[in-house]
Amino acid sequence: MDALSPIGQGGLFLLQFVTGMIVFALMLRFLLRATHVDWRHPIVGFIAKVTNPLCAPVNTVLPLKGRWDWSAVMTAILIQMVFAFAIGFLTGRDFSAPFIVLYATTEIANQLLDMMFWLIVIQAVLSWVAPGGNSNTAIFDQLTDPILAPFRNLIPPMGGMDLSPIAAIVAIKLVQIVILGSITQAVQTMIG
Repeated sequence: MDALSPIGQGGLFLLQFVTGMIVFALMLRFLLRATHVDWRHPIVGFIAKVTNPLCAPVNTVLPLKGRWDWSAVMTAILIQMVFAFAIGFLTGRDFSAPFIVLYATTEIANQLLDMMFWLIVIQAVLSWVAPGGNSNTAIFDQLTDPILAPFRNLIPPMGGMDLSPIAAIVAIKLVQIVILGSITQAVQTMIG
């Protein structure tokens, strides 16, 4: 396999960037729906408008029910699979179908966990900077409260300090390192 030319590297970067933005929007759509964020918020409307055309075909197979928008997850996995296939094609590698499926699934799970991690960090910082919240930052509370609720049940506030974000961050990172890391390691043996 020859090294990619600067034009090839630029094309690869653009492909990765566009794929990343689309997957980010789809995962945000999934979280917005799962956490029952106020649908009147402008960000929710924007994400719905941008992702509806992508999710519509998958919605015919996986109809939207309740709070779980599985069409967003499946669409993200399919896009990530196409991305993996394109990377294989552009770099002259022949990835097997099981590799592409496992790669795409673990990549989406990892991105979803990364998004949850950063939402919790942002919400925690905003709670220190702007205690009491406001309408502009309320979306972060709405997104993180359902994620933090189980941790708040385990670790009640101590002396006015909510330690649940720390516990949630540790749990998220452990899942990424132990579970997804093990799957990623198994996936890498499929190509090497």
